[in-house]
Amino acid sequence: MPGFVIESPAAIHFGTGSLEKLGEVAAGGGARVLVLSGAGWLASSGWMKDIDRLLSGIEVLVHACGEGEPSTESLASSLEIARGFSASLIVAVGGGSVLDTAKAISALLKYGGPVQRFLEGVAGSEVVPGPCVPWIAIPTTAGTGAEATKNAVIRAADLGVKRSMRSAYLLARAVIVDPRLTCTLPLRMTGVSGLDALTQLVEAYVTPKSNPFVRALIEGAFAPMVIALERLGNDPRNIEMRTAASYGALVSGIALANAGLGAAHGFASALGGMFGVPHGLACAVSLPHVLEANADVIREAVARLAATLSGRRGPAADPVRWLADEVRELLRVFGLPPDLRDFRIPAERITEIAQKSSGSSMSGNPRQLSLAEREALLKKITGGRKDSGS
Repeated sequence: MPGFVIESPAAIHFGTGSLEKLGEVAAGGGARVLVLSGAGWLASSGWMKDIDRLLSGIEVLVHACGEGEPSTESLASSLEIARGFSASLIVAVGGGSVLDTAKAISALLKYGGPVQRFLEGVAGSEVVPGPCVPWIAIPTTAGTGAEATKNAVIRAADLGVKRSMRSAYLLARAVIVDPRLTCTLPLRMTGVSGLDALTQLVEAYVTPKSNPFVRALIEGAFAPMVIALERLGNDPRNIEMRTAASYGALVSGIALANAGLGAAHGFASALGGMFGVPHGLACAVSLPHVLEANADVIREAVARLAATLSGRRGPAADPVRWLADEVRELLRVFGLPPDLRDFRIPAERITEIAQKSSGSSMSGNPRQLSLAEREALLKKITGGRKDSGS
């Protein structure tokens, strides 16, 4: 067995009611806590009263990060607020965008900006030099797995790309995954986030960069994730299924942090950076096409994943075709489009998207995809738009 290294948050508290651990895990984090949330969700959710109770005796400032995924601009604004408050601990309550914002701020509060200072692939960028301001992750979606990852994905609009701030120093001091917080997630967002997690489980499993520890975790999470997504489309408040989805998302984060991803995430990075396509949607739409492109080299691995569902359904004659069709059906169940034609991405930009899809995710794809292959896949993913005027 080859050697490997596993990096994960210092502590993970999982399960219904685990939010009650917040006071305990926040102890010793200082007297000024910045609570980050997304676009006012926390204030309207009813959970703020519990957080206030659990953080009693500590000065708390609540800041809504705003709409959309983190960008160099939104981070600069949030960083200014965090500095003005002199936050000694960050509690991030939200989806992947909120959690990634917390990671970035934890480093920038300690070492200074601008945001581009620590972004991979940006000229003159540096690595995060040491421990950062501690932060606690409380996810409210079952999707990105950002609670367990060591990178913050940030959109640099001026460069037309998304880039990561990546370091083991960005791992959370503690993670609290309480599935109750996901029960009011709208149907569409349940699908987008859940299919993002499913994509991460699959890509982290089939990548040559994976290892036995990661694969074992994924084998235990794949079937519950698939079953949860199938059922939540018709029963969104089912706490058992919300719990299964939350577990799948958590495992997907641990998996990608320690094994990497593949072409679906490579395409999502470029599509998000250039055209603002939501990350989870780009991954979900890309996954069936990427599976089919990789079919010859991943069939055995996907068969092992499909086998974890044995006893519930018969074995698929072609496991890759089965999984691609399963994802397409889940897109339909959650009211998501089969392609990205609504984003009106012109054909003359396909080559540029293909070129910008290179990076750490694409490097983990099970086989090398030529530029021509990437372009062909992107034409399917984007809906085959002919030109900018059509």
